[in-house]
Parts: sequence; structure tokens; C-alpha cells
Amino acid sequence: MDNFGQGAQRTSILQELSGGNPELGEAVALILNDMVVQSGITNPEAEPFEVVPDSWRKLAAKPDKTPAEIQELDTAFKDEIRSLAESYLLYMAKETRNLTGKLEYGQYEMYMLKYRFGHYDVMNKPEYLKQVKSQIRNAFNKIAKHGEQTGDELIDKNDMAAYLYALSTKSKRDESGKFLGFDIDGIITPEEYAMCDNHLLSPDDNLFSVKLRIAYKSLNNSL
Repeated sequence: MDNFGQGAQRTSILQELSGGNPELGEAVALILNDMVVQSGITNPEAEPFEVVPDSWRKLAAKPDKTPAEIQELDTAFKDEIRSLAESYLLYMAKETRNLTGKLEYGQYEMYMLKYRFGHYDVMNKPEYLKQVKSQIRNAFNKIAKHGEQTGDELIDKNDMAAYLYALSTKSKRDESGKFLGFDIDGIITPEEYAMCDNHLLSPDDNLFSVKLRIAYKSLNNSL
């Protein structure tokens, strides 16, 4: 933790992300980055990311759950998401020397160029770099504003929690493909992540934008 500086600045990030673990955050980053070989294309060797423990999924599969059990599932899932979000953001802050626990665009871009797009050698391809930076700005805008049209220019722990919550949300459709809403099983699959990642990098207000809005409101009990 000494990398974060001294005095008030050091206290600031420790207060903002007091529940974070940078080692866990690094693990989250590595798992997610491994899920795609490029935007929208799944890595065939990637593994699913289990956000919640088996005990949560066992209770979720139980028929005729009581109201208390339903509340327990909701609380436990949100607690897991918040813990992962603080850890992931703490790791990103460490890698970009952020001292507040709230990422500015330049820091998010720095992180994404190195860890999300670094293997494309974009820094030596000016024409591609311009496109990538545009995609990174789209992603930042969606996360920082949690899918809304207005918001601040920072990614904080609440925004990151909404992002991870949205990644864990599956679209439900009937046999004819009609959209029925969203469901949560506590697992982020490479296929679902690749689709979300593609939507995240797009400028459009799309299905992932909707997921972000719902996730933020659900986490803040404002649905």
C-alpha cells in the first residue's frame, strides 16, 4: 500500500476503498482480460468467473424460497459484488498511481491501453490507436455514468460495482427469442463477457447500458 503516497492522499484511498484487496483485484483483472482475444470474440480457452460461492448458488436453486432466503440471496450477492468492485478498482488505482480511489479518464485510458489493448501493439499503430482510444472513452462514459446520459467524470466504487453486477446479469429470452428481462446466476461466462465488452466499447445506448442502469439502481435500492 505504500505506493499510494503519504498523508492525506494515502488516507483518502484507504478510506474510499477500505474493503478492497489488490491481490483479489489483480485476479479479477486477469480473469476478465483473458475472456476475449479481441472485442466481441471469446477466448476459447477462457474459464467462467464464479462471482459467488457454491452455497449461494445452492440456495438460489432451492424451490419455494422464503422471503428471508430471497433477501439473504440479494444481500449476499450485492456484498460479493461490492467487495470485488473495491478490489478491482484498488488494483487499477495501484497500476495507474491513483491516490483517491476514483479513476479519472486519463488513468482509465492508461490502464486499458496497457492491460486490455496492450497485446495489440496499438502504440505503434497510430490509425488503430485513435480507434481504440475512442472505444475506451465510450467504455469510460458508460461505467462512470452507470449507463445514464449524465454523470461525473470519475469511476468510483459504486460505478465499478454496477459494472460487475451488469456483467453478472444474463438476458432471458423465450423459445422464440423474445426478450423477457434479466436473470442472475452468479457466473460471468466468456461468451457473455465478450458480448458485454463489445457493447461497452460501442458509443450506442445499448443492452449493456440498460444493464448498467438497472444494476446501479438495484445496488442502491432505488428500483
